[in-house]
Amino acid sequence: MSSSARHSLWDELGALVGERGVVSSEDASSRSCDPFRTVPAHATALVRPASTEELSAVVALCAARGQSIVTHGGRTGVSGGAYVDAEDVIISLERMNRVEEICAVSQLAVVEAGVTVEALQSAAAAQGLFFPIDLGSKGTATIGGAIATNAGGNRVLRWGMTRQNVLGIEAVLADGTIVSAMNRLVKNNTGYDLKHVLIGSEGTLGIVTKAVVRLVPAPSSQMAAFVSVRSHERLLALLARARQLPTLSAFEVMWPDYYDIVSTRDSARRPVPTGQGAYVLIEAMGYDTELDGLAFERFLQDLSDADVVADAVVGGSNKQIADLWRVRESADLLVSELWPFVSFDVSIDVRVVDTFIERSRALLIERFGAVRTATFGHLGDNNIHIAAHVGADTLAVEQEVERCVYQAVLEYRGAITAEHGIGQAKRAFLPEHKHSGEMAMMRRLRDALDHEKILNRNVMF
Repeated sequence: MSSSARHSLWDELGALVGERGVVSSEDASSRSCDPFRTVPAHATALVRPASTEELSAVVALCAARGQSIVTHGGRTGVSGGAYVDAEDVIISLERMNRVEEICAVSQLAVVEAGVTVEALQSAAAAQGLFFPIDLGSKGTATIGGAIATNAGGNRVLRWGMTRQNVLGIEAVLADGTIVSAMNRLVKNNTGYDLKHVLIGSEGTLGIVTKAVVRLVPAPSSQMAAFVSVRSHERLLALLARARQLPTLSAFEVMWPDYYDIVSTRDSARRPVPTGQGAYVLIEAMGYDTELDGLAFERFLQDLSDADVVADAVVGGSNKQIADLWRVRESADLLVSELWPFVSFDVSIDVRVVDTFIERSRALLIERFGAVRTATFGHLGDNNIHIAAHVGADTLAVEQEVERCVYQAVLEYRGAITAEHGIGQAKRAFLPEHKHSGEMAMMRRLRDALDHEKILNRNVMF
């Protein structure tokens, strides 16, 4: 784009959103499009609308010009969904950050897309309610981004993915059309449920501007234990017993390659000795402190009697529970120890997780020789994360690293993404992991709603 054309676009955008609403390409480049590596947001301009109506006008202008758009939420995604080209216009919903309503009776919230997950959790807590989507990046990740990627997080086992926690959506389509499907009812079979078209679409079908999300009563009890098990068989036995706990809210597994890194770098994150087959953080949240505590104690005693666990530590206070969670949420240590690495977010049948992990490592070693990994995840909902380091040039051979792991995913009939989405990073692999009919239907849907691929043109396919 020529300098004169760029300035003309800036002037037109500024007329729609005001001076505060447009950021120059030079200032936009100070932002990174990736949470782990520095990827400057080199774009034509960054636009920050303050309302759905402003956004609609901006998108309509871009559509008329054939101007490509990339939508930014909290930029915490690791699949490259926020990456931009020099000719793109970035739309950030950071100014659309109002919690409009918390309804204690209906147990729902009405929020703009730029509200962070943590801000919604805090607003809900003030009303004795709880927003159960819990992400490590909750202080930065936005509700709009969570909806666009159908984010999961730590407590999917109990409360489901983002999809299960959304009642209604407002969005702007690629031609500027505003779609208001702000349903507040649990049961509503009136026509197509359009929110499910947009949830998980990664901004390729429309830009989510507002949502009605479900809340639950704030739990009054929280228990946690950190245990180790000797083998995969005992790990599956532990999961089966944990699922019998009505209050089970999280079942987070760390394999030795992960736990050895974390516990070696920080002795405070070594609640149990090393040398076992797997390490598990088990959390239960309920509504009767006394009864919930007794049930959790019986659960742990049963594990001991049945010789399921090798070692166990129980969090006896809020601080101790938070310390146990720090072991699981150790991205800071992984970055300092393993970087550069390629991160994976896959879904695998729990019965074959161990053999899948072994197969992935074997393929990586066969291709690269020396390999270091860190493996962890939300085993109860099939979600396994792997960080793979194959040397100083890991990022230069990123697609080859991915090819190895995704081959194992294919062999074990898993999914190449459990919660982070396809973005730009996985689009080359998508056709191998989707039936041809699925790909055809996805393309027809996108073609119908955004024939010119104005929105997030390089995302997904």
